[in-house]
Amino acid sequence: MSVALNVLLWIAFFVVQVLVLRELPLTIISVLLCVVLLVNRVAGEFHLFLFGVLLSLIIELGLGLVARSQHWEHASLFGIPYWLPLMWGYGFVVMRRVGNQIVTHFGSPHKTG
Repeated sequence: MSVALNVLLWIAFFVVQVLVLRELPLTIISVLLCVVLLVNRVAGEFHLFLFGVLLSLIIELGLGLVARSQHWEHASLFGIPYWLPLMWGYGFVVMRRVGNQIVTHFGSPHKTG
């Protein structure tokens, strides 16, 4: 159920991104994606999510002050969209889950070290 809901929310996110170009719907969809992800979390994933959000603020704001290489039309949070740090946090958790699946299914059956 949560995988199907995640896929539907991602499709909605990209449709809104391309066709609507508004900050509020993207932020609402991002919040829903994060809620769905974190409801089914494993121990430690909430801290990983927060780390991703904080790191995104440091990187996006810091690099924005040094060298602005990209421009956000609808930036609201000190020059970045509200949804962007949420998607960073979401990405950190999803990358961990994908990495765990790869190691579980394709990893060596022999321990090293």
